[in-house]
Amino acid sequence: MTRWITITFLGTAAGTPTRNRSLPSILVSDARRNILLDCGEGAQHRLIQSGLSVCRVDIVLITHLHGDHVFGLPGLISSMALLGRTRDLIIVGPPGLRDMLSSSVKFLGSLPFKTFIIEVDPKESIMKIIEDSELEIYCTEARHNITDIAYLLQWRVPLGKFRPECAQRLNVPTRYWKALHVGEKVVLENGKVISPEDVVELRRCGPFRIVYTGDTSPCESVIELARGADVLIHEATFSAEEDPACIWPQGHSRTIDAAEVARRAGVRILILTHLSARYEGMEDKLLQEARSVFRNTYIANDLDKYYIEIYP
Repeated sequence: MTRWITITFLGTAAGTPTRNRSLPSILVSDARRNILLDCGEGAQHRLIQSGLSVCRVDIVLITHLHGDHVFGLPGLISSMALLGRTRDLIIVGPPGLRDMLSSSVKFLGSLPFKTFIIEVDPKESIMKIIEDSELEIYCTEARHNITDIAYLLQWRVPLGKFRPECAQRLNVPTRYWKALHVGEKVVLENGKVISPEDVVELRRCGPFRIVYTGDTSPCESVIELARGADVLIHEATFSAEEDPACIWPQGHSRTIDAAEVARRAGVRILILTHLSARYEGMEDKLLQEARSVFRNTYIANDLDKYYIEIYP
């Protein structure tokens, strides 16, 4: 089972790169998979700098089709092909993603791996798009000037120490142990219901959640998606000093807007990214603005890594 989640910020700029910030891209890794959140230009170079081969990316989640969030993807796919990748690649994004990729990679010829492109258009409702035995990925629509998708990554994690002696005493077959360990009730063949607390020394309630917004002004759909999340990664393109009447119609947020979303959603940690070049060198000021609303806030820099233990 997964023990650690690593969040690596590959690019944290907004719109255009700066001397210290590349275009938006974030890598989320667990023991089994690597998930890329957006893929701005330079993402594969930052992947190499962070010590990960581009061929080890398993899933790409694109929030929207503005160039700073997606123009690195054709180059990433090209490098994967040149390096002989054979594993399947899953790419998720808004309507139009398939056409964009088809036109940009058609000159590569036949790829040595399969790409599964999933276009989603959730229209503010929360929908599940990917599920396996440990991870579920959900999405909803954020509020930008084109369709923008916010993503929720949710890991089923053990609630505590599994007690096999209790499971054996209750005659629970081993095939049910994993489900119980991650918090699911099971029904035995004789109709008896076994609850997690019957066989697990409970230490944690519920799954582990990371939410990423892409570009957005503050909106209820993101608050609902982020409700009770462990980590919220929210754009903070502008300072609190800017007029929201100008910022929100652009589909962007100020530092205090992101912090208010985090406060209302009841998240544990807020990480700000997508910073405008106009604030280069002013990160301390931006951080204090956000912390005046939500104290447990951090600002991401390129190649920052956050290591999070998701169960003891």
